Amino acid sequence: MKATLVTPLAVTALLFFAALLLAEAAVRAVRVPRTAALVLAGAVIGWLRKDNPAAALMPLPTVLLEALAMVLLFEVGQRVPLAWIRRNPWLLAASIGETGLTFAAIFAALAYGFAIPAVQCAFVGVVCMGASPIVVMSVSKDLRARGQVSERALLFSTLSSVYAVLAMQILVTGYLAATNVQLSVALQPLFQLFGSFLLGALAAGVLRLYAFITRAHGAVLTIGILCCCVLLYAYAPPLGLSPILSALFFGLVLRGTDRTHSLLSHQTSETGAVLTLAYFIILGASLTWLDSWTIAAIAAAIVAVRLLAKVAANALFAVPSALRPLKGTMVGIAMTPLSSLALLLAASIAPQPGLRHAAEIGAAVVLITAILGPVMTEVALRWAGEPTRREQ
Repeated sequence: MKATLVTPLAVTALLFFAALLLAEAAVRAVRVPRTAALVLAGAVIGWLRKDNPAAALMPLPTVLLEALAMVLLFEVGQRVPLAWIRRNPWLLAASIGETGLTFAAIFAALAYGFAIPAVQCAFVGVVCMGASPIVVMSVSKDLRARGQVSERALLFSTLSSVYAVLAMQILVTGYLAATNVQLSVALQPLFQLFGSFLLGALAAGVLRLYAFITRAHGAVLTIGILCCCVLLYAYAPPLGLSPILSALFFGLVLRGTDRTHSLLSHQTSETGAVLTLAYFIILGASLTWLDSWTIAAIAAAIVAVRLLAKVAANALFAVPSALRPLKGTMVGIAMTPLSSLALLLAASIAPQPGLRHAAEIGAAVVLITAILGPVMTEVALRWAGEPTRREQ
């Protein structure tokens, strides 16, 4: 039997290799932020998979994107200082205010600017009102940024992601109830949110016990964290819970309960770098290219409205939360990115016939902000003077 040279494994390796080469060439030649270059390179893979039979052999399961996202969201949870909110309650008010204003601005733009039905406006607003903590964290790490802008952008992005998931569950509950779906099915999303928190808290307790018994640090601690994330990924779906939210709550609870900071000293180092590279390439390959100029125009308008709303809200709440308005403006700019969580929220409503148009608009906004967002985040952090990495 004659062996074929074109296999799914070979195509996957070749495309990933080509994506990394393309991304690094863009970083060095055009000085594109690495995160944006990786997403764009992944988007090229997605385009090739659509039009090229050989490239289409590359498997691209959504579960892989979710698995990578949850490991990175655990790290996000570790880095978010919830104690900061206790010291400065205006931060919580600012977070709720900027997310609410963003939703209202998107809703108004769609309803009055494009005459889209209110139900669809609400769903698009929820998909797009948050920001991507993974992108903000990755850009900040790449620049080694330290300061109010990077810390607030990460905090607000994380909180807005939780708000988006909660708001989506409430909207889905109302939508299913209005279409005469059984009440137990309609209430399931709310159970998912609180169950995910409990599962994440349980994982944090297990990791603390593991670290106490083994006195783990370095590679041993990293293996324990990865095992906990894999267990969350394995057991959350059968329980009807969100693995991504469970991972985020896992990191948040761990940070809030580790008073000795023995577990917070964990750094994913080379493992984290590999996961991050793979995540952004797969995210780019998962994006849907725009086939409609109408949807592209609506998405571009929403991107602009969303950015203006986040900038205005953060500038408005800056002074009460002990920040200069100009710095607040930079926080809003840094929160431009959307990524996998918004993409998954858009995908979750796509099967509903009455919400398919809303899902298409939401996915189009994610496409634009996933590529443009990292650039805007890096611009904001550099404008704030927070990067500490020396230029190569």
